[in-house]
Amino acid sequence: MFGLDEDTSHPPSGWRGPSRVKVPFYRRAWFSALVALMLLLMLVVLGGYAIVVAPLRARAETYDLDEVRKLEAASIIYDRNGEELSRIYVLNRTPVKIGDIPQHFIDALTSQEDSRFFQHNGVDYIGLMRAVYLNFKAGGVTQGASTITQQLARQTFGLMERSYKRKLMEAFVAQRIERKYSKTEILELYLNRIFFGRNFYGIQAASQGYFGKEAKDLTLAESATLAGLIKSPNNIEPIRHRERAKKERDYVLDRMVIERRLKREDAELAKMKPVVTVPQSSDPRLSHAFESVREEVAALLGEERAAAGGSKIYTSIDRELQQKAEEAVRTRLAEVEKRPDYAHQTYEQFRAIFKDWRTQAAAARSNPDAEPPARPKPEYLQGAALVIDNRDGAILAMVGGRDFVDSQYNRATDGVRPVGTAFIPFVYGYGFSQPNIFPMTQLADEPLGNDRVMIGGFTGILGEYGMEVANPKWSRQKISAREALVNSHNSATVRMGEMVALERGLLRQGFKDYVKAAGITSPLRDAASTCLGASEAKLDEMCLAYSCFANRGTRPSRLHLIQRITDASDKTVFQLAESAVQTVRAMDEIAAWQTHTCLDEALHRGTGAISRDYGLGEFPAAGKTGTHHEFKDLWFLGYTSAVTCGVWVGFDKQKTIFPEAFSNKLALPIWTDIINASVKGHTPQDFSPPESAERVEVCRASGQRATDFCYEKVTGPDGKARSVRSTYFEYLRPGTVFNAFCSVHTGEGMPADIASFHHGMTHSGEVVLPADLYRYAHIEPIRVRDAIIIGPDPYNSEQPVLRARPVNDDGSPIRRAVPVGPEEGGDPAVEQPVIRLQPPPRMKIEL
Repeated sequence: MFGLDEDTSHPPSGWRGPSRVKVPFYRRAWFSALVALMLLLMLVVLGGYAIVVAPLRARAETYDLDEVRKLEAASIIYDRNGEELSRIYVLNRTPVKIGDIPQHFIDALTSQEDSRFFQHNGVDYIGLMRAVYLNFKAGGVTQGASTITQQLARQTFGLMERSYKRKLMEAFVAQRIERKYSKTEILELYLNRIFFGRNFYGIQAASQGYFGKEAKDLTLAESATLAGLIKSPNNIEPIRHRERAKKERDYVLDRMVIERRLKREDAELAKMKPVVTVPQSSDPRLSHAFESVREEVAALLGEERAAAGGSKIYTSIDRELQQKAEEAVRTRLAEVEKRPDYAHQTYEQFRAIFKDWRTQAAAARSNPDAEPPARPKPEYLQGAALVIDNRDGAILAMVGGRDFVDSQYNRATDGVRPVGTAFIPFVYGYGFSQPNIFPMTQLADEPLGNDRVMIGGFTGILGEYGMEVANPKWSRQKISAREALVNSHNSATVRMGEMVALERGLLRQGFKDYVKAAGITSPLRDAASTCLGASEAKLDEMCLAYSCFANRGTRPSRLHLIQRITDASDKTVFQLAESAVQTVRAMDEIAAWQTHTCLDEALHRGTGAISRDYGLGEFPAAGKTGTHHEFKDLWFLGYTSAVTCGVWVGFDKQKTIFPEAFSNKLALPIWTDIINASVKGHTPQDFSPPESAERVEVCRASGQRATDFCYEKVTGPDGKARSVRSTYFEYLRPGTVFNAFCSVHTGEGMPADIASFHHGMTHSGEVVLPADLYRYAHIEPIRVRDAIIIGPDPYNSEQPVLRARPVNDDGSPIRRAVPVGPEEGGDPAVEQPVIRLQPPPRMKIEL
């Protein structure tokens, strides 16, 4: 208006405010931050590649891909001395060519395990991203992304570690395999190596094992079944888990439909078919012991790692003892089947039945329309035996049955059966741990109503089958707890149980804890019948528990079969922990020793005395028979200082073996053979009592403290009667009240010269003895056990005066000079005088 130029230094304003000039995006702060972040990520990626990926890729180049064609060597099983036991029982494999595998199996396999197998280069990146997403969404590893080639790499080179490094290594090796081998070759190598469960390795072994046919003859439904169990073979295998196998089979069929490799109608038709497997047969060279080794290896290392093979498995098995145990079970039970009163199927009869079945099964396989016959089940008499090392719980020998081919069921570790009277040492052992109950505690040996025990019924009188004799009788008087255990008196045992283990007819918690601490973890029946072994237990539990008596109350912490495992490169992959071979305190040592002394007598003069007729050697041993009601389950448990051995005999389906089939007739002979064989490599030593126990001489006839008169007349082989000391030594807990002296042996009728000698040795001064003194010999004399006057002595009686002895300043006695002979420090050059005396005249004592 005044002719001035318009000011353009300020930008024009609008209704939104002053307008601004736009800054280029590359000059903005967010762009700089983004560039810096990308550079940082690039550095991290490059650093990670240099530190992690590059070394793994370089290491992947070192693997010899020719190993892919080599099927792994069988693992070797060694005994406790490092000698080879076996190398053929870990893998069961028969390689086949890819041309012998039906196309519908390959379709099922790729649909289930690797749908992009024919498109990827060893790693399925799409599948990998999907698995990462699903795992992230689930918050853990729920999906795998291993291709068939990656699985082959893992199986071949033992890449078993669960980590991302292992996955990267697996991927790099898989890419190398893809470059070296064709897809067809990879499939063939994979199908001959992969594990299908139940010791079947490779498609051919699985096809024969599950369906009894060649792999080329597999149907669509069978192919889908096998493809479905690869991800978890032992949990899906169709023999034990038929419903799981069917579910996985149907899922595989659905996957085939999704991948357009099968029509929906054909899939639905295949789903309608049941999962049918053939009866199983086994390698006759297998045994229950080696099968236990294989199962334990799989449990320790995992199925996939165990299947890699080439391992060296060091076990605790004693080869010679294992062979002797198997022979003892086989031979002794064959002798039982020859008895005229044995009326059941024999082993030889079953062999003939089995042979006929194999003929019929072979004929049925050749006829597609014929239904295969059911495999016969063995019904002959079975047996099991177990030998363990008392020091560390190592299993030295294991027999799980008479024939592994007929039955793979391991009765030594899996069988749970009533233990019968083999259980009663734990009733007495628990009793002996209570105050003032010890082996000389008196029990009534009289008939007992079965309503208090309820074994085999609710009425009548409890049978005395535990005594292992045809016509057991009650003495109808008091007997010691020792005698009741040695000769297995049922009624007296129940009375002991009522004293210590039962309360209102139910088991005390303390008794349950005692039995569990000993090693018997199977639940006990909460009833009085448990005192006579009505509760079930396993043979390995009983062996572990009996080792407490051999070890004065301690036992191994657990049993073990495998000590060490090394892989194909001799790297130790398992080592038994030191804590596993430590002993634990399970029961009171004095009570355990008292029970042991009873079991010692039970073997040598009680229910097991017949062991001498079976050839029991002359070495320290102890044991107990075990007969269950109606002679259905027979046991013998015994031990030396080195080993504990247990034997069970019975049928898989419980039934009476034959009338009066006592355990000392069937189980004891097997135990005797095995324990005799154990002496060669495991030398028995004498048992030693606890140092804290008090030793007391006891009369066998009265069960009371022995006197000088405790002798019994025994007629020797020459027909002459001799007086033999009838006593033994008992070891009691300090403070035990046991003061009664023998009232059976009174000296009445003893010859006058011996009686005079006795009184002359036990009386001081001259004593005039009346002629009829023997009439009062039955009266127990009063024996002073403590001070009879407390406080001031009103009689002013004479007290013994201790003789003064010279002592040193510290109170220790001054040693006197003692003359020594030449062998004790004298001069051998100086001749010593020799005093020669006439021998005393012989003394003739007539009894």
